Parts: sequence; structure tokens; C-alpha cells
Amino acid sequence: MTITYWNGQTIKAALVVRTDNRMRVAIEGADDVTEFNEINGTWVSEDCEPARIEFGFGARAAHEYQEEDFVCSKDLAAHLIHRLLNPEEDDDFAPVPSVKALNSTVSQLVM
Repeated sequence: MTITYWNGQTIKAALVVRTDNRMRVAIEGADDVTEFNEINGTWVSEDCEPARIEFGFGARAAHEYQEEDFVCSKDLAAHLIHRLLNPEEDDDFAPVPSVKALNSTVSQLVM
């Protein structure tokens, strides 16, 4: 996340915990977390300084990713779906099912 104070100072931070109108963040280079409260739609620091808080990667970084960056192989998808359908199995010993076996399992669930 990025925090921009009204004086123009911008700092990087990580969200630690958040409720509807309160959050604690770990600010880069700080030894302790900082708390912000939302008052009338504006985030205000512990020192009563208003700030703009941007979550996520920001507009520029979001455009650097392509859809294929988030697509996994058929084997991995089959393994993940198998684990979802069989949570009691120990992952260390569960064989990765084939895509054909997965299609058969999914067909049985849909019917």
C-alpha cells in the first residue's frame, strides 16, 4: 500500500489489520505499527494528519500483468481440484490425478 500525506510525503506500508473505519499499518523503516482512523471519508493518522491511502499494486503495475500470468497447467488444476474434492487426503502422499480422471470425477458431481 502507499500512504500519501497532505504535505506530499509518500511512504510504502503493509496492512496489518483493518476494520471498517480503522487500520494498523507497518510503515517501511518504522519500528512500530501506525494506526489510521477514517473520519468522514478521510484517513487520519495518530498524529491527526490526513492521508490518502492506496491499496494494491496501483494503476501502473496492474497493466504489467497479462492473463496468462495467472493461468496454471492442466495438471496443476487437476491436482488442486482433486485436493478440493478430497480434503481428507494427506497432500504429501496423494498422487496427482490425470486430467481424464478429473473430468470423470467432475462429470459425476454434475450429474
